[in-house]
Amino acid sequence: MSGFKPEDLSALLLAARLALTIVLPVLGALLLGRHLGRIYGAEALFTLVALGVALAGALGQAMRMLLKK
Repeated sequence: MSGFKPEDLSALLLAARLALTIVLPVLGALLLGRHLGRIYGAEALFTLVALGVALAGALGQAMRMLLKK
């Protein structure tokens, strides 16, 4: 049975952090966009704008994280 090397665990943790860095802002934006859209009567508009802002921020943060490594 082969053991894990520290580099393997480090790569796995980086992949998990990267996934959470992208997924959590997108989910938050979807919830916020839908909520604001229901209040103001333009659900699609608010959802798309919030999603665009979240994707831009999440991808920027992911690139910063990858370039740091």
